[in-house]
Amino acid sequence: MNGTANIISIIVLLAIGLALFAYSGDCASPVNETQSEPINRPVKDKWALVVGISKFENEKINLKTPAKDAEEFFNYLVKEGKFAPDHVVLLTDEKATRANILSMIGDRWLPRVAAPDDLVIIYISSHGSPADLDVGGMNYIVAHDTNVDCLYATGIPLQDLMRTIKGRVHSDRVVIILDACHSGAASADAKGLFRSGNVDAAAVATGTGQLVIASSQPNQASWEGKNYANGVFTHYLIESLRMKNNQAKLGEAFQNLKENVQLEVLRDRGILQTPEMKSKWQGDDLVLSVEPSRPRTGIPIESLALLPSSASEKSDTTGEKAALLPPKTVLDNGDINRVFNQPQNPTKFKLDSPALLTYALTYHWNDSRGALPGTIALEAKDGTIYGPWQTVGKPTQGKVVNVYWECEPMVELKPGLYTVIDSDPATWAQNAGSNYCGHARIKVVPRSPEQCQDLTSSIRKEPVSKIFDNGNIDLVYNKPSKPTCFSIDAPLLVTYIRNYHWNNGKGQDPGNITLVHQDGTVYGPFRSHGTLGQGNAPNASWECNVEALLKPGLYMVLDSDADTWSQNPQSGGAGMTEIKGVLQKRDTFSRAR
Repeated sequence: MNGTANIISIIVLLAIGLALFAYSGDCASPVNETQSEPINRPVKDKWALVVGISKFENEKINLKTPAKDAEEFFNYLVKEGKFAPDHVVLLTDEKATRANILSMIGDRWLPRVAAPDDLVIIYISSHGSPADLDVGGMNYIVAHDTNVDCLYATGIPLQDLMRTIKGRVHSDRVVIILDACHSGAASADAKGLFRSGNVDAAAVATGTGQLVIASSQPNQASWEGKNYANGVFTHYLIESLRMKNNQAKLGEAFQNLKENVQLEVLRDRGILQTPEMKSKWQGDDLVLSVEPSRPRTGIPIESLALLPSSASEKSDTTGEKAALLPPKTVLDNGDINRVFNQPQNPTKFKLDSPALLTYALTYHWNDSRGALPGTIALEAKDGTIYGPWQTVGKPTQGKVVNVYWECEPMVELKPGLYTVIDSDPATWAQNAGSNYCGHARIKVVPRSPEQCQDLTSSIRKEPVSKIFDNGNIDLVYNKPSKPTCFSIDAPLLVTYIRNYHWNNGKGQDPGNITLVHQDGTVYGPFRSHGTLGQGNAPNASWECNVEALLKPGLYMVLDSDADTWSQNPQSGGAGMTEIKGVLQKRDTFSRAR
């Protein structure tokens, strides 16, 4: 079957993703950006993420050469392209999971190494999925562990990928090379997942500030070579970069690449594959193998602790559908009235059954000064001490630092009465509303002792990735007209929730955010804290730093003040929400039923 592709739709969506990067609660009006940097700045250092996936968890969609393509592009960069070995990360096959790819781009690597005057290359060779294969009409890159029947939860949305690159990678010179297309081809020689019908493309991307090279044009497939074990695109990409003793400018290298790919595919298959390059860069044309002017030492690649795919782990699939209990708040004595230091009474709570302690917080207002984070411990009635656990300080309204002391102990607790012990009672807040006990919040997951042990050893705490984000920079309105929903097909440790309340520049006093599973299970409500929005609008973003274990399924997000919750046509009328967390192994907690 001949492959049909719509790579212009990829480019358009890349532009949209990059245009939307400015959304961080400032979605009342677009951000006006101007070019203030010199356009011919020297490249101080160079970094590259190279991804190639031939073998997938779903063996039915395996390809022949992407992993080999990635390895050879990696070798070119290191041996001929003047990239230091510790400046290039290679992810192939089982290492190229969704979590690892997003973690390298948005968390563990590129945000920590790439500086503003550096050059960043991101190369991905894999399947691409068309918009009409997803119920939401979104385009995806297929990772090793992507479930093609559940692209939203397991694929890599191109829009989110570009927003992550723009928002988290500090360099503004990023070259994205995609050897993937939205092909309808069923053959393993062509990249792309089967679909019926084309994807309509309205326009070509403009104003992204990045350079994008795609392996084919609209209505075309990206093919693998008949006479060599490489993709045709990557074969000629490397060959073209080698022109002029590796000193060819990227523009002329691309022209050579384009001509050779088109001619070979036409000769071998009688159809066209025409690569495309889109860029709004200004200044001199780039030489990929340019000598970095101020190279630095990179992070040792072996220290990045890549996560294995779920297929490579031993699992008990009988427990995949086990119900996961939401965290239960067993103590929350906070009070909005005036507070004082030094509790006069002990802060206590009771457990009626064994539980996993997932979250502990104490409040240190300290006359609006906060306090350097210390430790929290628990003392059981029989004298057993749990902890102490070092806390992390979080700010409160008004940006007073280190007011909330938070920790995530993840330890078993037996039934009984417990006293909360704070290492700095002199700054611990209390008032009449708490019966003069220290303000604290404790969350647990009720379990048997055996289940607690299983949970403690099974929960992944990193990498944190963005699971859902429907925010955008266009004009917003109050009161959503449609429900805000997201879905996951694997357990998820939710760590962050944000709802947006622009409210005509007035913001809104922070309230609660709640997640409701399709079966009625309720997670929360979670108390939020407010952060500033555009124009210093107070409390425009309601943010919750949480610890909630979600079971797979469809979720609805609820907001305690829907009348001021932002929405617009670009969010589909749904309330604007961002969800972050850590996807777990599919068999996590299987023994804890």
